[in-house]
Amino acid sequence: MATIHNGFIDRKFHDSFKDTGLNDVDIATTKMYKGVKPMWKQLGFGEDFFDIPNTRFYWENIIPSHYTFQNVEGITITTSSRDDFPEEGDGVGIASGSRTPRTFYTEIIIEENENQSQDWHEIGGLSPYYPTLPRIDKYGIFTERVDEPFLFGSKTTWDGIDDSAPITNLVEEDENLILNIDFDQTTTDDLIDKTNLSKINYNQDYEMKLDKDLRVERSTQLIPDSITKDTSKQAF
Repeated sequence: MATIHNGFIDRKFHDSFKDTGLNDVDIATTKMYKGVKPMWKQLGFGEDFFDIPNTRFYWENIIPSHYTFQNVEGITITTSSRDDFPEEGDGVGIASGSRTPRTFYTEIIIEENENQSQDWHEIGGLSPYYPTLPRIDKYGIFTERVDEPFLFGSKTTWDGIDDSAPITNLVEEDENLILNIDFDQTTTDDLIDKTNLSKINYNQDYEMKLDKDLRVERSTQLIPDSITKDTSKQAF
């Protein structure tokens, strides 16, 4: 019996949808609306100015995947070099006996000055905005202070779960919503449309054969696929 909803796609087909952004995906919600629901609404933003490209609050103005805390303004990294250690004969050290190996080190300096921003480093003249994070203190710990005026989507806290945005809301109420498949089931035979407007039929491939009267009939038994709920097997 096969399973669906079980994480990464077959690597043989990786990037099959490279022009669509659908690479490693997990189907959590499948919805259909009347008309067009723009992405900023799908993500839970309340105003259309979040949909203006090349602006700071644009919904897609997100840090690149390689960004770390080292890409935050006000944080500098200094790595020691051989020049930082005096050589023998400089009046430091001992001439004989066991010696402790010289250990190179990395120093992280975090500015806590009120006037020092902790924005993400710019890319092409524009500073990424999302994710919005609290200020980091000199010990590298998040404080309770968030300088940015907006969080992503309809989030109410920087580290909270956004279950209000249509893209993540499993119980969304919208008069234009005409299909909302409920995947919180055990098998594909149990899939339902929460709007009650459609009946879900899960189609599978099967083999055909000719019966004694040379009529085409199905030769394999259809077994419903299981739907796993184990988060460790999901793509997110």
